[in-house]
Amino acid sequence: MNKSNAKKILEEIYIDIVAKVDGQDNLISKDTLLDFLHSAIATISKLDFELPDALESLKSSLNDEFKDIAKESVNHYSHTNKRFKELVTTQEKTINDFKNQTINVDQIKNKFHGIQTHMLDEVSKANRVISDLTEKIEKLEKSTQIDHLTKVYNRGMLSQHLEILCDNKSYAKDIHLYMIDIDDFKIINDTYGHIVGDKVLIFLANILRKTLRDNDKIYRYGGEEFVVVLNRIQRSECLKVAQRIVSIVDINKLIYKEINVNLTVSLGITSLKSNDTPDSFIARADKALYEAKKNGKNRIEMDCE
Repeated sequence: MNKSNAKKILEEIYIDIVAKVDGQDNLISKDTLLDFLHSAIATISKLDFELPDALESLKSSLNDEFKDIAKESVNHYSHTNKRFKELVTTQEKTINDFKNQTINVDQIKNKFHGIQTHMLDEVSKANRVISDLTEKIEKLEKSTQIDHLTKVYNRGMLSQHLEILCDNKSYAKDIHLYMIDIDDFKIINDTYGHIVGDKVLIFLANILRKTLRDNDKIYRYGGEEFVVVLNRIQRSECLKVAQRIVSIVDINKLIYKEINVNLTVSLGITSLKSNDTPDSFIARADKALYEAKKNGKNRIEMDCE
């Protein structure tokens, strides 16, 4: 159940018990009190909280930067459930302690009030933690720079990087950009399903990481397209690296369970010019990629100098 409703329920339980006890004489029978308290225990025992759908979805789908937050939320819910079970046990012990005694109404009201206060405190703590976690998640969503599936940089980071490169004209020398597209990706998805399609994207991202230098930046541009920005590399060497990428992808296959997937990529290359904007820089690489696709796929095209 939702924790925001728990405080109200607990207050209603307490008010109901007090009203019933106040309706009796100062000394009430053991059986009557047991009935009241067993009823309360039955209600409280059902207050076993589960992760809200949003947090469960978060835990299973978001990238590594969110794992600690998801884990923290799971641990806190487990702690809260444990505390409620302990309090129910205390409630049962209270009943047992009074089984063979003459019951004083004020004494039992005080006992129950103490237990109820602890429960309300646990709910308040839980609400504060969830509020803090929500705030952390919102901040991470705004600041995250990583594509959650492939663990390379996302398109937002590419935009920031290209703005810096194009604004500082001294960077213009020996900066090159690859636009890479997985050939026939739709056919792969339609044939093997989207899970395999995701594995293909991860497979390519891993190949790029292993093939490129540490200071080369890899971005997932969208769908099955990736962008790579290479710094301080001659045009001829840039072409050799691109050829190596295309060759490695072609000769390797993704093996997932009993499925073997052969894939190829097409690649367009351009070089940064002193008058480039981010859009013009990307557009030339995209045009070169289009030529590679049109000329048969599994190949490279470079824009004209």
